[in-house]
Amino acid sequence: MTDWEEITGYIQNAMQAVDQAHQVSENLRNHTTPENFNAFKEHMQELYDHLGTLKYLMEHESKASMDEVVDALSRMFSGKPASYRTTPRDVVPAHNEE
Repeated sequence: MTDWEEITGYIQNAMQAVDQAHQVSENLRNHTTPENFNAFKEHMQELYDHLGTLKYLMEHESKASMDEVVDALSRMFSGKPASYRTTPRDVVPAHNEE
């Protein structure tokens, strides 16, 4: 698995955790029971863990990698890459030859 596939996998996992947390929060709102509260706490912890991983990646990646993450999010929501980048697209960095 490449770094890019790993990052997009983390993003997809976080998005699924958001959806699941929303669903269990609705269950808790409509049927407040100890079981639904426990399910809510579990899903919120899972969401917290996924978002923590994404936060770490975003804080420790280069600008180019951040642009790739933003492109992936944009593709997930709109079907097309982000319109703005801090780095050019498809530019291969020059290698110093000795």
